[in-house]
Amino acid sequence: MSIEADFRATLAAHAPLAALVGPRIAQDAIAEGATGALVVFSARHELTLGLDNSVLADVCTLDVQCWAGTGAQAAAVADAVTAAVATAPAASGAVVTGRATTNDPDLGLDGVQLTVEWWE
Repeated sequence: MSIEADFRATLAAHAPLAALVGPRIAQDAIAEGATGALVVFSARHELTLGLDNSVLADVCTLDVQCWAGTGAQAAAVADAVTAAVATAPAASGAVVTGRATTNDPDLGLDGVQLTVEWWE
């Protein structure tokens, strides 16, 4: 599996997060018309290569957007994502390294953006 698939599976398996967002966890874009709290993430990979160009490590930075109707609800989703990341396998080295608030006035949603690092 890919880091993205492992990350999504980790989030979907975390009951407190599932209670807040249900199936609304997606990579790159959420389905148009989705309502309620949701999580959207994108990934950026930085490979460490050996002299023979073999991949020694893949450090993936996941930009995670947690959206909801209010700032407090978005913060609760972000807290649940953070707790889910803490349940990731130790070998992944998964950790939340950043957190910021945001707002989308066009959609009328508040958000919290998390930065997650995940190693493979």
